[in-house]
Amino acid sequence: MTPERYQKILRWLNAHPAVRAAVVFLNRWLPAVPFLCYPLLIVLLNVQWAALLRSGQRGAALDFMQVIAQAILVPGFVFLAGTLLRAKLNFPRPYEQPGFTPLVEKETKGKSFPSRHALSAAVLAAVWLYFYPAVGIVMIVVTLLICVLRVLAGVHFPRDVIVGAALGFALGAAGMWLF
Repeated sequence: MTPERYQKILRWLNAHPAVRAAVVFLNRWLPAVPFLCYPLLIVLLNVQWAALLRSGQRGAALDFMQVIAQAILVPGFVFLAGTLLRAKLNFPRPYEQPGFTPLVEKETKGKSFPSRHALSAAVLAAVWLYFYPAVGIVMIVVTLLICVLRVLAGVHFPRDVIVGAALGFALGAAGMWLF
């Protein structure tokens, strides 16, 4: 995204203060949704595991404990891999270009690709989808909104969020369904 293209977006947002305020607010708080809901998923899975134990289904409980471990390890490894990849690549952020003024001021330099917000939300959406498809669909929508907001805020290029979300979802789905 060039500074000129982004300035058109920024002018439009500034001409619509309610939309601008919503973008700023949601950019700050919407990423918390997947991260606050993820512990809830782990609690729900442990309740199911305890129910299996109480009902005397020890073999099923052992198998389910392995799936719970997957639900913890897959997002952890994907987050770590994404963090290492973006540190290694160290792509600049949009606002590091001359003439680019973001909607949301940040001081972070580099580490733009892939977007860790998009990657993390997408991998958590994939894990939710594995256990609770309806909630997983909602989490996918949340992920897509996070992606749009990160670009509108001027802190990521479209490629950053597209690759982050695709990588997070693909690795999350592979980790949950293939292993």
